[in-house]
Amino acid sequence: MDARKIALLSLAEWESGDQTIDAVLDRELRSAGLDVRDTALARNLTYGVLRWKGRLDWVLDQYVKGGLRSLPIAIRNALRLGLYQIDYLDRIPPRAAVNESVNLAKRYGHKGTAGLVNAVLRNILTSLRPDFPVLDRDPVKHVSVVYSHPTVLVERWIERYGLEATVLSCEYFNEVPRLVARANGLSVSLGGLTQALRAEGRETRPGRYFDECVEILGGGDVTALRSFQDGLLQIQDESTLAAVRLLDPRPGEEIIDMCAAPGGKTTYIAERMKGRGSIRAFEISRRRAEMLTSNLRRLSIPNCDVLCGEATTEVTGPADGILIDAPCTGTGTLGRRIDSRWKFDLLARERVRQDIEELSRLHPRQIFARQTSRQLRLLMHAADLVRESGRIVYSTCSLEPEENEQVIESFLRKRPEFVLEDASFFVPNMFVDGGFVRILPHRHAIDGGFAARLVKRESPPLKAAEATKAEALGRAPVKEPAKERA
Repeated sequence: MDARKIALLSLAEWESGDQTIDAVLDRELRSAGLDVRDTALARNLTYGVLRWKGRLDWVLDQYVKGGLRSLPIAIRNALRLGLYQIDYLDRIPPRAAVNESVNLAKRYGHKGTAGLVNAVLRNILTSLRPDFPVLDRDPVKHVSVVYSHPTVLVERWIERYGLEATVLSCEYFNEVPRLVARANGLSVSLGGLTQALRAEGRETRPGRYFDECVEILGGGDVTALRSFQDGLLQIQDESTLAAVRLLDPRPGEEIIDMCAAPGGKTTYIAERMKGRGSIRAFEISRRRAEMLTSNLRRLSIPNCDVLCGEATTEVTGPADGILIDAPCTGTGTLGRRIDSRWKFDLLARERVRQDIEELSRLHPRQIFARQTSRQLRLLMHAADLVRESGRIVYSTCSLEPEENEQVIESFLRKRPEFVLEDASFFVPNMFVDGGFVRILPHRHAIDGGFAARLVKRESPPLKAAEATKAEALGRAPVKEPAKERA
């Protein structure tokens, strides 16, 4: 089985089902037994077609009578693979790309579809291409096509950030993601990690913002490296460290991580606690909980218990700090989760706000009210678990206000005993906007994200008469000593 066949099968299965492209491609590669070179080509073809699908499809629509959607899935993807190789892979001659796509069309179609693929791709090679939508006349359509992003997101981002920032974000999401690792401070220093990686033939350069991070050059699969297997590093984009810095976990504390897998933030919490204290990490998916447990074992994390269950029903308090890395639409990580951008194709433009809320809800039986998002429900539950003077950090990898500041505003209206604490006390000022952590790809050139630190105020002291009455009833309040800021 060759790389192009793997790519076509993976793309076709992804398009016709509801699995992530990572899961589909990994399964196909495991069964194919390709060598390293062909495995790399299969990944390049698969991810490249998905990254540029919007642009590829627009071009192909100009040459296919009835449009690309009129063709069977396998033939659509044979055409996409051919055009991607023609436009983006310099080492593959255009005529070879055409011939390989024709062969795929023969295998997964018939003589007629093979002839169509041959005619379309050769026409593209020999004809003058049509111009893209004009930027001045239709900036949303232009950016959507040229930079291969869904129209509904481009429209929202232009309205919120402006045209230039939107283009920069799309350009960032179209880059091959940087491979960034965080040194596991419980086992090794950053210098020790870079030396270990160099001994294994991997070059590095410093992270952009956080001292614990290093970029591993050359990409590829790092799980086979001895440094990875020995637990010296955790693959983790720098944007994910900000929420843990905002939580500011300290040795000896009790911390709850309500949505923990795969564990990048959880393991960083343990490092910041120097392995002392306790972390309870909750994960609703059994498979992901097992991944988290394996990750903790690899990194030799001593102070974390993994519990498989729904955070809004299984978590009990009290805790000094709670991290809610909330389920979201992930619009800040569209470069790393390439296929997720295309789910927004299914959203009608006028319903996008409602649908973004839909994508983050619990199952119907678990929803308190029709418009209550899962994020808010997690926050409301956490509010009952955290101690007085304790804190909750709410974070997402979303750029959308419905999932970020609007959730916090709604929460603070419902729970006035909490206050928003300025994030600038805990993270670099460049990440702070209005007291929140707000990381934007067009500004910071790392994955986007949001975080807010919510502190539970101490209850006002009881008046003398009320305190006497409470003591008589056997429930006099016990005030814990306030913790000093480290």
